[in-house]
Amino acid sequence: MTEGTVVEWLVKPGQAVQPGDLLYICETEKIANEIAADEAGTIAALVVAAGDTVPVGTVLATWVGAEGAGATPARETPPLPATAASSAAIESAGLPPAGDRRRLATPHARKLARARGVDLALVPGSGPKGRIKASDVLAAAHRAPQVAAAAAPFRAAATEAQVVPMSAAQRTVAARMAQSKREIPHFYLDAAADIGALLELHKTIKQRPGCAGLTVTHWIVQALGLALEQEPLFRRVWHEDGLLELPDSDVALAAATDKGLYVGVARKVGARSLLANSNALNELTQRARSGRLAPEDGGGGATCVSNLGGTRVRHVFPIILPGQSSILGVGRTEALFRPDANGQPVIRQELGLVLACDHRVLNGIDGARLLDTVIARLEDPLSLLLT
Repeated sequence: MTEGTVVEWLVKPGQAVQPGDLLYICETEKIANEIAADEAGTIAALVVAAGDTVPVGTVLATWVGAEGAGATPARETPPLPATAASSAAIESAGLPPAGDRRRLATPHARKLARARGVDLALVPGSGPKGRIKASDVLAAAHRAPQVAAAAAPFRAAATEAQVVPMSAAQRTVAARMAQSKREIPHFYLDAAADIGALLELHKTIKQRPGCAGLTVTHWIVQALGLALEQEPLFRRVWHEDGLLELPDSDVALAAATDKGLYVGVARKVGARSLLANSNALNELTQRARSGRLAPEDGGGGATCVSNLGGTRVRHVFPIILPGQSSILGVGRTEALFRPDANGQPVIRQELGLVLACDHRVLNGIDGARLLDTVIARLEDPLSLLLT
């Protein structure tokens, strides 16, 4: 974590708080945390406004401690005015004086400015005390081509566009996916699994008590987890000092939310039953969609499942998550006529699968073997129940 967003303040200036009282909600790249007070005191001023994204270490608010807490008693020293408290906090954080605050910028804003050739000295900041945010840089970068377009007589006047702010999760996903495509040499393997028998078995099992939450995604994750369990090679990931072989068959699952893409990791999938894994995955997905993934829910694992089977997409060519070595993209299931052993047309329920691999860790034969293993499991669904 290098920066976070203050989603909501739960206190106001002048409000007295006790240990354990909630102060604010902070959104990081994976989760939203409710931050509680460690000591008793009185809130003096809120330095960072709700909705602002700031680097780690930024002063968010000032307060006056209660008597006996090692600070001046609140009842004897009145709270600082908001402007004075803000100035004091800015100075204590080592920020420039008021005349230079236009050049204050978040790390993400500075990175965007370098990438897009934007001079921060010319960018008005919309953050606290004029701090330049990523949206300010994007707006400045957008205005430059518009000016050029307006000067060209043969082009229509550009329409003013609106910069849509991104959540911390969205910015993190964007940065990590760009990092992945820059650093990881991807190659893709495309195949299809005949899951007709699996769909019939799935329909039967879902009618049993306690199995209503079972989905086709759970069968796919189970097949991938069993492949990891039986072959240590598939659990290896890239490291500068050599390949790391992870001990467990952990599988990540991507979940799209209104705030961005969240990824939870199911632990030891290949060593647990289908039903146990489905319950764990459902809980992970629910926490992801509510933005409440805990730190232990993310990170680790060598592979991930990204499923767009509920859409019209036939094949998904996913991007590997940094720190992993593969990802399985799942498309929709299609009913297609295929020739049987005698050349007669029979209908198949084919599921489109694309495996992306890190070529530093897996070669083509390795990737093909992993994909073949997953498909063999899906085409023999009883093996997913009896293992």
